[in-house]
Amino acid sequence: MKSKQITVVLISMMLALAVTSFSTAAGQSETGSGEKASAETRQLTFSTGSMGGGFYAIGGGIAEYVSKHLDGVIATAVTSGGVNENINRLDSGQADIGLVSNADSRAAFLGEEPYKKKYTKMRGMGILYMNYGQVFTLQKTGITTFKDLAGRSVCVGSPGGSMHNHFYDWLGVHGLGEEDLKQASFLPMREAVEALKTGQLDAVMEISLVPSPAITELSLTHKIRLVDFEPGAIDRLIQEKPKFLPGIIPAGTYKGVDKDVNSAGLAAMLACREDLPEQLVYYLVKAIYSDESLAYLRNVHAAANGITLEGAALFAPIPFHPGAERFFKEAGLIE
Repeated sequence: MKSKQITVVLISMMLALAVTSFSTAAGQSETGSGEKASAETRQLTFSTGSMGGGFYAIGGGIAEYVSKHLDGVIATAVTSGGVNENINRLDSGQADIGLVSNADSRAAFLGEEPYKKKYTKMRGMGILYMNYGQVFTLQKTGITTFKDLAGRSVCVGSPGGSMHNHFYDWLGVHGLGEEDLKQASFLPMREAVEALKTGQLDAVMEISLVPSPAITELSLTHKIRLVDFEPGAIDRLIQEKPKFLPGIIPAGTYKGVDKDVNSAGLAAMLACREDLPEQLVYYLVKAIYSDESLAYLRNVHAAANGITLEGAALFAPIPFHPGAERFFKEAGLIE
């Protein structure tokens, strides 16, 4: 009888230890504050950019990081035509998170040209890095500046993107318009690069982080050139369109490009649906701008060197999501 009693006691102790171990492990799997990002696993759709482009690379890296390190969240990166499509997906609920730019998100939110309505269902999650205009061609085309694009066939962006609007701004300060091109095409980046290789296109437009994966890959097999602004054109552009920031793509960024190239840029930023839970967005932003995440993203792409916590809330072209606002206040970035 004593033997049986001892056995029962031992089994009870083992069960108690098992329950304690399970509770401890569950607690350790939660975020640092002891709360999960979501009460149950939340599937998130992250709308990025065309395959081969910069948005696709960075967006995929962010989605992979939060899925691995944020309990209760699985983020899936999906391709898109770019900023315009991402804004539409956020507005329609087809995407939970999207990569946008400071200028386009603000114009869309306010319903300013070229947008036909107000896209008020998105909220900001933070600034990422600068994207610069990079119009590239093969050296054999003889194109060196925007002036040389007159009478040429150019891919002006991906379907569903907003690149073409900025490209026409750049043509405009050179006295050219869409009508001066031989043909304006809309193609995903990979298709555009292939068309450039075969001579179906003379140049391809991209607004991307630097270096662009697509241009880097092309430069390894073909002699390329980045199309430059004419002297004084950048100053006129900034004066007429203050949404742009001046920048330089340094010599040596791509194989065979041995001189600095003038450019104009926009800030890439994260946006999300306004109806996402505050706690979920709080932990997403906290995870994305953590030191561990930024170190991880730098291994994904060099442009992540431009992402900093300090720069995340420098300006807000659209209102911050309450979850992002809460995190930035705690971090001392906004009042």
